[in-house]
Amino acid sequence: MAASDAYGMSGQGGSRVPFFEIALPPFIVFNFLYGAFYNLLPEGLITPIAGVLFAGQTALSLVSILARPSSFRWRLFFLISSLPIIWLVSHLILQHQIDFPQMLRYLGPFYLGLLVFGHYDKFPIRLMAFMACASVIWVMIWSATQPFYLHSNEAVFDEPVPGWWASIVGNGRLAPFHGGPENPHSSGYMALAFMLVIHQCLVWGVLGFRVAVAFIGMAMLYIVGCFSTQVLFAAVAYFGIYGMYWPRIPKVLKVTAGLVGFSLLVLIAAENEERKAAVRNDTNVKLEELGSGRLGTWIERVDIISDRTPAEVWLGTGIGSDNMSSIIWRLKETTSHNTYLTMIIENGVIGFLIYFGVLIMMMLKLGRHGIALFTPVFITALIGNGLSLRPMPFMVFFLAVAVCMWGMARQYHLQKAAADRRRMAARLHDDGW
Repeated sequence: MAASDAYGMSGQGGSRVPFFEIALPPFIVFNFLYGAFYNLLPEGLITPIAGVLFAGQTALSLVSILARPSSFRWRLFFLISSLPIIWLVSHLILQHQIDFPQMLRYLGPFYLGLLVFGHYDKFPIRLMAFMACASVIWVMIWSATQPFYLHSNEAVFDEPVPGWWASIVGNGRLAPFHGGPENPHSSGYMALAFMLVIHQCLVWGVLGFRVAVAFIGMAMLYIVGCFSTQVLFAAVAYFGIYGMYWPRIPKVLKVTAGLVGFSLLVLIAAENEERKAAVRNDTNVKLEELGSGRLGTWIERVDIISDRTPAEVWLGTGIGSDNMSSIIWRLKETTSHNTYLTMIIENGVIGFLIYFGVLIMMMLKLGRHGIALFTPVFITALIGNGLSLRPMPFMVFFLAVAVCMWGMARQYHLQKAAADRRRMAARLHDDGW
């Protein structure tokens, strides 16, 4: 496929060595394997493999922008590369620590996104579909063979965890396969990312309907079973927005589905609050304790930001500086559980605008498909340590973006070819053929 297409990229064409076709498949395979088999890896290999993935794909993105330059991608590159400059300035002026490995974890998925927006046609789409389905199969095998568990401070209670899922399967959540037992939400985010890849393959005809629905159903079953409310919110919103855009659905049905979906989200939130209150053995839940204590933590963080110096407000206090104790969580050190607040604290107002500016630019480039795809990013950012703060799930998310861009470009070329055929037929008719 030529690079000059609906996205306005000028390809350099005709290289004798298909560099990206050779370089990308190994990274794709290792992305999925690392995401699905994280908990089985020896502890000494986890960081080195992650470093190879992030550094290698970042290097590919830099080669990519030179191979297929475009004004849009240069703007993205400038904005993404501005973030470490902000961290460096904050380090030099405010004497805050600078963490280079964390910088790579923050920026690696963004640079993969830069690669996707330049060489989406070089990504092995069918290999990605196969790997996503295989990963979901492994997730279900893992969750079926591992014991259920109680997460974090829930483990101190002997009584079963309340909730409709626990009432069916017993006492606990489905076992995490990514991120370890202390970070079970990462497994929910990984399952969401696998599901996005599979659904995009369905949208663009890479997978058949029955196959895709079966794997999407399994991924959703895991998301529900691991009790990750923010991930469930994101999945419901994603499919809801796609349903709103589907022209075959009557408007009355869309409105009804929208109301049902909103009611479902409210019920999910209410059930989560009831379950958390029962786990805390607390019958008098205060306003600050809503959202599993998130609301109170957000209020605390806003107070911290308001007391900062102007330099800290504009430049932030560096990566990892949002990990502070919270009164509402009994002085436990934790993040804001809100990516918007985390960005302001760690990157300042300038970094916040750049960070979300890049996401919005990417989203708008994909039109309504981009709005649906990036909805999970923005929703999870509002109610937790969102998708964009979880490097491996965020990288797999950009593989879903690659499938979307491949499908949109393929549709564009098919429509262009059909239009050319119609013009040719009309010309032949006018010439008397």
